[in-house]
Order: sequence, then structure tokens, then C-alpha cells
Amino acid sequence: MPAARPKSKLPDGPEFIVSREAFDRYFERPIPTSTFHDLVSKGKVVPWSEMRGRYYLNASLKRMGLPAVRELPTKPGALSLADVFRYAFTLIDPLLFSEPPAMLTAEVIDASTVDHAKRIAIEHREIFEALSSTEEKQAYFAGVLDAQVVIENRGLPESR
Repeated sequence: MPAARPKSKLPDGPEFIVSREAFDRYFERPIPTSTFHDLVSKGKVVPWSEMRGRYYLNASLKRMGLPAVRELPTKPGALSLADVFRYAFTLIDPLLFSEPPAMLTAEVIDASTVDHAKRIAIEHREIFEALSSTEEKQAYFAGVLDAQVVIENRGLPESR
């Protein structure tokens, strides 16, 4: 008898991280709150561990026996690069840096944006953790954001 293949946590293809409200848009009628929380506790709806109130859409649909979606009905609102950097520093030190407000209010967060923030966090973590005081850490973060603005605006004509 062939051995059963282990099920992966996330499906192949694109994955979308959505709010509870955006999750409900994939059903004819919204799922009642108590039913939704039952689905989460039974493992049918997969929560995103990085932030409360966010869920993996395709992994959840697959676990519920529904087909995965290849794209969202509306294009997810892109976070600014500054917000991606802010989130990266949240990953490094969540007590010092809270999530950027844009991430808290966005209904959908593209998984590639999260991956980008994780790569930025990896790049800056060693230097950041070598700093001893909170003031030095905040100054380093401010310098990184300022440098990113300069890089983004390089080559653009100055407004007069």
C-alpha cells in the first residue's frame, strides 16, 4: 500500500491574506460569526499567524472543499514601500514598532508583500539587534525610511 503524501499547509498557486469581511465575499451569504469561529477552531479556516483577524483565503477554501481562486475579484490595494518597511521592522521588534495603519485597515494583503517585508527584515535584523538603546534603534529605522524615500525619488525631476 503506497504511503499517503503529507498535506501541505498552503496550496500551490497564489495565496491571498484577507480580512474576515473580504473572506465573506466568496460566499453567497456571509458566514455567521459563530460558524466562522467554529471553522477556525476546527482548522477549516487558516488564520495568518502574523496578525489577528487575517486569514489565508486559498488554503481555507481548499480545506473547505471549495476551489481555490487564481485572482481576487478586485485588485488588492498595494501598500506603499514605506509601509512594507514599517512592517519589516514590526517583524524584527513588535514591541517597539507596531503594524503600519495601512496593514490594519487593508482588507487584502498580497502574500508577495509579506515576503518582501520578511526579506527586508532579514537584511536589517543583525544590525538592528546590535544596537543597544531604543533611541538608536528608532534612529536606525528613521534612517532606513529616509534612505528609501531618497532611493524612490532618485531620477525624478524636481518640482518647482
